[in-house]
Amino acid sequence: MHLISGLTPAEASRICIHQCRAMCCRGPQCLQLTPEETVAFKNHAARLGVPLYVSESSDGSAVVPFPEYAGERCPMLDGATYKCRIYDDRPSRCRQFPDQQRPGCAISGG
Repeated sequence: MHLISGLTPAEASRICIHQCRAMCCRGPQCLQLTPEETVAFKNHAARLGVPLYVSESSDGSAVVPFPEYAGERCPMLDGATYKCRIYDDRPSRCRQFPDQQRPGCAISGG
């Protein structure tokens, strides 16, 4: 994870929610899921009543295309609060973000 030096996870979360409004979870991009994450993601969607559009591979991995959802955002992102609905069980790609300095990403120094 590539965070600004000295930034705590709580501070990073606050910045993501209130300053950039989870830009990493919005826009014309896709979220890649491992087979295990695909199962968990589907279970979360069912529990939350969130429609889910995924493109699954034969190995069970999947891609969640954000452009398929209202606001071009991750279906697990609450559009009103910009909080992740499954934060404690979010996919590894989300846990690893940011992996480098990203333009417009305040917590990466971009």
